[in-house]
Formats: sequence, structure tokens, C-alpha cells
Amino acid sequence: MSGSRRDGDEAALDSLVVLVAESLGYSCTRVPGDVMLLEGTGRLHVGMRNLRQLARLVPRDDWPAVVADHVTTIVTAVEEPLDLSDFTLARHLLRTRVYPAEADNGVLAARPFAPGLIEVVVVDTPTTVRTVTREEMAAWPVPLAELFTLGREGVHSDGPLQCEEQEADGVPVSLLHGWTFYAATHLAWLDEYLDLGPRGALVAVPNRSTIVAFPLGDAVGPGVAVRAAAALKEQARAGYEEGPGSLSPALFWWRDGELALLQTRGEGADLVLPREFLAVMAGAP
Repeated sequence: MSGSRRDGDEAALDSLVVLVAESLGYSCTRVPGDVMLLEGTGRLHVGMRNLRQLARLVPRDDWPAVVADHVTTIVTAVEEPLDLSDFTLARHLLRTRVYPAEADNGVLAARPFAPGLIEVVVVDTPTTVRTVTREEMAAWPVPLAELFTLGREGVHSDGPLQCEEQEADGVPVSLLHGWTFYAATHLAWLDEYLDLGPRGALVAVPNRSTIVAFPLGDAVGPGVAVRAAAALKEQARAGYEEGPGSLSPALFWWRDGELALLQTRGEGADLVLPREFLAVMAGAP
């Protein structure tokens, strides 16, 4: 897309956000961080990056409806907050959702999920997904660790992701996806989807609906691992840019349910992986 076309699309979406915000009684100002600040009955932020990603999924003629639905949902969550005081009602709505680490404002019921990512307790209703604050959590009769357990159980009970085998640059990879905000949470039980040994898998989680994985079986040597890493890194970059719900362009190493950031660097046209990782692939003790 040319620069002028992209600038025109961004301006059109900005104008639609302003129009919808004003119709709901809010003033609207662009602030740093690619965000629109809405001020009225409440004070809230609309992330424009995610909105642009949503807009790319539909024809331009549908943009007014997409923007109206997106902004109205955010405003409704502020103006008509859920009553979370009754835990017996709230517990069945609990889920855990993965967000970029920069989303942590210090008040969320959150914990680290992977380098650059956090896991947040949310309440899932038919109309919105609402994060839970530590203050709200403190009024409930369960500790934070149990809330995360309940939230993961909620995601698991919603059903599995679709799992497809694909090729990426000649490398077979597993694509796990679904029309859900919670795909990344399924990394907690990746071994239910794939046959994983002690070496685990290379993993990318570019956005809220997608996991790309390459199991590191005993037959996988350093050369194949490097090719797979290059393919997943490109898919991570593309999926992160495409969205919606961008999470991370990074490459991770999944082992025993834990995610480690796999630091890579370029050397000419080649991708260079950490020595300790390559040593494991070479069968070193």
C-alpha cells in the first residue's frame, strides 16, 4: 500500500472514531502511542493500531459499522461496569487472556506469561471482555493463583483451537488458530495438541488468534531447526503486523509448559540461533 493511501485510510478511521465518540457524548483527542483519548462520562483509550487491523478484515464500506461497534463496546464497558462483587456469579465468566507486557498499568490482576507477554484475568460476557483489577480481586474469597487456574479452566472448557499442518518455506509447521481472544492461553497445554518430547517446540504467538509451532523431535538436527526458526520468525513478524490483537513478533522456545525467548541475530542471509539451543539440537548432554 502506498504512503498516501495508508495515510488516507488512517485519517478516515481517525475521523470515524471522532464522529462516533462525539455521538456518544465524548470529546476525542489523539495522544502519543497511536491512541485516541475519549473524555466524557469516563476517560478511556481507543488503540488505533488494533482498530486498523480490524478494518483491514472488511470492505471499506463496512468501516463505519466496525468503528461504531468497537468504540461503543469500549464506552459501554466504562459507563455500565459489571458488578463483580458476587464471586459465585463472576467465577463462571473468568478467563485468562495474554496481552503485550506494555498493557500492564500496575492495577491489573496480571502475571508474567513469557518475555514481553503477560497473562491477565478477565471476565468474558456476550458483549465484551473486561479486565479484572487487583482491587476487585481483593474482594473475592480466593487467592490470585486460584483465579488464574479458574481462568485457564474457563478457556480450556470453551473448546480446542483448530490445528492444521502447513508448510512455511518448505518446513512443516503446525498452525493452531480460532476466532477467539484466547488462543495464546492454549500454549499452557500445547502438548495436548502436539506430540512433544523433552526438547519441546519452537513457537510464535503473533496475535490473539494464532499460534505457530514446530515440534523439536529427536530427529530434528541443528540445520532443520535453523530453517524452522527462520520460517516461524517470518510468520511471527507478518502475523504481528496483520493482527488483529498483535502480541509478539518474537520467537520462543516452549519446554515443559514454559516459554523462553529465543534470541536470534542475522549474519548475512542466515539466521543465527543461541549456542545452547543448537547444542541441544545437536544432541549434546
